[in-house]
Amino acid sequence: MKISSFWAWAILPTTISATIVSFFAIPNFRDAGVMRADSKNVSKATDEFLTQRDEFERLQMEVKSLQSRREESGHSIRTDSNDSKLVSAMTRPIDGADVLDQSIRIGEREVMSVRPAGLALDRRNVEMQMTGSFDAVFNTVRKAEQEAGMTRVRSIDIHREGLQVQATVGIDEYFHSSEGKTE
Repeated sequence: MKISSFWAWAILPTTISATIVSFFAIPNFRDAGVMRADSKNVSKATDEFLTQRDEFERLQMEVKSLQSRREESGHSIRTDSNDSKLVSAMTRPIDGADVLDQSIRIGEREVMSVRPAGLALDRRNVEMQMTGSFDAVFNTVRKAEQEAGMTRVRSIDIHREGLQVQATVGIDEYFHSSEGKTE
C-alpha cells in the first residue's frame, strides 16, 4: 500500500507541528500563565513597598520636625540629676518685697513603671513653697517651665494672704533611667 505523496506531505508536517506544539508551545503557555500571576504578585508587592516607603519618608519628616521643635524649645531629657538646673532656676532671693519666704524640697529619683513613648525614665518630685507677690510666684513657675530639662508642673496651689500669696508648686522632673546602669 502506497501512501500518496499528498498524505505524506500532510501527515508529516502535521505530526511535526503537533510535536512542537506539545513539547514547546503548551508548556510555554502554561509557564506564561504562571509568570503572569507572578508578575501580578510582584506588581502588588511593589505597590505595597512604594506605599510603605512613602509612609516611612513621611514619618521620617515628622520625626525631624518633632526633633527640631524639641531643639527649638530647648527641652531635653537629662541623664544625670547633677546636670539639673531646675532648683537653681526656681530659687529666688528673699528680698522682703517680692519674696517673703521660699523653701524647695527635692524628692528622691524613682523609676517610672510606665514607659511613655517606650522610654525608660526616672522621675524626681520637686516641691516649692513660696510666700510673696503673685508676679514672683508666676515668674518662678515660668522659669521652671523654661528650664532646658524635661519638666512638668504637676500642681499649683495658691492662697491669698493680704497683698501676698502663698503658693505650693509641685513639679516632676524627668531623667533617662539609671536602672541597669553600672555606677
